[in-house]
Amino acid sequence: MRLVNVFFFVLLAFVLFMLGNLYLTNHDLMVREVVIFGEHIKIQSVILLAFLVGFLLNILYTGIMELVRLVRGLNDSADTRLVKRISERMQDARDLLAHGLPREAKEILESILEQRKEHVPARLLLGEVLIKTGAAEEAVKLYKALSEDDPEQVEARYQLAEALMAVRNPEASIAVLKKLASDHPKKALRALRRLRAIHMEAQRWEEATDAHKKLLAYFAAELTQGEKAQGSALAYQVGLAKVDADQFKDAAQIFQQVIKDEPEFVPAYLSLGRCMILQDQEAQGLEIWIEGFRETGEGTFLQELEDYFIQLGRPEDGLAVMRRVAATSKHATTGKFFLGKMLYRLEILDEALDLFQEVRSQVVYSPVLFFFMAKIHSRRGRLDAALNEYRQLLRNLGVLKLRFECAVCGQRTQDYADRCDSCGSWNSNHFLFKESDLPEGPIRGAESGSWMAML
Repeated sequence: MRLVNVFFFVLLAFVLFMLGNLYLTNHDLMVREVVIFGEHIKIQSVILLAFLVGFLLNILYTGIMELVRLVRGLNDSADTRLVKRISERMQDARDLLAHGLPREAKEILESILEQRKEHVPARLLLGEVLIKTGAAEEAVKLYKALSEDDPEQVEARYQLAEALMAVRNPEASIAVLKKLASDHPKKALRALRRLRAIHMEAQRWEEATDAHKKLLAYFAAELTQGEKAQGSALAYQVGLAKVDADQFKDAAQIFQQVIKDEPEFVPAYLSLGRCMILQDQEAQGLEIWIEGFRETGEGTFLQELEDYFIQLGRPEDGLAVMRRVAATSKHATTGKFFLGKMLYRLEILDEALDLFQEVRSQVVYSPVLFFFMAKIHSRRGRLDAALNEYRQLLRNLGVLKLRFECAVCGQRTQDYADRCDSCGSWNSNHFLFKESDLPEGPIRGAESGSWMAML
């Protein structure tokens, strides 16, 4: 019984007590008669009748309210049981989907929707199942209906964009994501990321850059450093597109900005140097490559210089530049190595050997260095010295060490282990009789100076 009912009965008892007291002290008055609708009735009878009517009305009201509460409780209990069962079946569907059984998951979801047609989580998951079972067009219709039923249902619109990608309609997917970002700017982080990814996949670098700029403008705190750094890479790709369109001046400005934002972005230095050379500004282009080497210490700049001068038939100019770089750069060891390599390429073997021997004391690992030195000794007839360098080469490469590989995850180790440390598989380590560490073809592929065909 509710507290209000208890209070009512206490109040009723108090009222009865007061009425009893009034009746005893006013008995003469109570037995007098009054005329009501032509009938003579004692006052005490009127009071008693009024009391009985009020009491019965209260009993009737209380009974009705208790009955209503009982019905509501039964309905709520039934709803609770149904919600719990649907929740359990939803989890079953998710588990089936995770285990690669989308058709079985679909049957469960359809049975849920027969009971609750507007169950949003079931409809969302059903759309995902439809995509996995090859019915992406049906998923698109489902997500469109969800979005129309509730425009504030953000997840349905995200899933619609993915479904449109599944039916190979990226333009429509982009339109959905743009509208989503416009309607819900505070929730646009995911939309802008997906837009950037779609444009990157399609190599629409300018559009990807625009999406990235919006991410930086509105969601800088949510982005990781690695994600923020993508801006330089996207701008670089825009610059390459300008190069392909022969817009060298515009491309050069973009590459310069990339270098300003990220001073160690090696591809920007290389491409900027090429842009300058393609605009008949060779001196500026070469200095950009040299500056890139001085800033980063990357040997690819010196390889670019070597290839450039040799392909143009000007090895003397190239040697002069390489000597200057080796003598003035803080990365002297790398500079001397590439100078020695160019000398070796030009058959100036003795000077190359002197540089390699000087470099040798400064490096810990460089198989190619020992290879060049062995080749020079061999060509000079110093076979013992050549054999010694080949031994150093083999030690550096480590090809004489045994190798064991896990058949499950591919993890390689020098020693046999009964259980793989990487994936935990037992009895999965096997001895590799045929080594595959070294590339089968030549180490160098196409010349890095292939861009020079544009000259």
